[in-house]
Amino acid sequence: MNWIVIFNRLFEIINNQGNDAYYGGTRFLTAIREVNYGTPSYMNYIEQRRAEGKSTSRRDYYFELLMEQPENERIQVVNSILDSIEHIETEKTEAIRAIVNPAQTIVGPEAVIPADLWNAERLMEYLDNLDTSINEENYEYTLTLAYTCLEGFYKSFIREKIPAQAHLNDLTQMAVQIRNYIRTQLDANGIAYPEQTVILISTVTNAVCNARNNFSDSHSGNRAEKWLAIYLRDNVNAIVKMILNFI
Repeated sequence: MNWIVIFNRLFEIINNQGNDAYYGGTRFLTAIREVNYGTPSYMNYIEQRRAEGKSTSRRDYYFELLMEQPENERIQVVNSILDSIEHIETEKTEAIRAIVNPAQTIVGPEAVIPADLWNAERLMEYLDNLDTSINEENYEYTLTLAYTCLEGFYKSFIREKIPAQAHLNDLTQMAVQIRNYIRTQLDANGIAYPEQTVILISTVTNAVCNARNNFSDSHSGNRAEKWLAIYLRDNVNAIVKMILNFI
């Protein structure tokens, strides 16, 4: 996070003495004290800074005091201040929130598993956790979840529609069986379709397997990127929603 940008935007709002959004020293230290009980009173803090020859300019010590806190606590402080002033400066506070809480905007297209499908509750939990892991910036876990989600859903589909192949455990083999089943159903009903849409099932499955093997925290020390996690999350949801049409 660019805390200089965040602070400058925030200070512009709370430095206006002409309205209730203004944060004087005592009020600002109180906000810090919500996450750090060791924060001294305003008078003691200012005297301490004077004794150490540090600036007592509000811009300077507000920023330094904020940056002394761990980042997760900085976020709490900023959100607390924004909560108290958003009714006064709505647009400006929303702009700051978008920077401080970027994960809130990362929500993918969600498939909805029919409740009567075998293991439906667990499959929905997997899909929900894909978003959660991205929001928590745990991208390696997102890849593991994408694999686990497809594995669980493919097994459910095969159990429902291709029981003779229920012994399969390899994800790519299950994808081929499902792809062939859907192709057979479409052909049998005389439905025209782009071949690539069916091939996509096995293509996405291979991508998920390769990503999981190359980046997953359960397989190596490599670091996955945000874009990859979001891309696979979206594709897993898309594949699940497509296959649901054939259940």
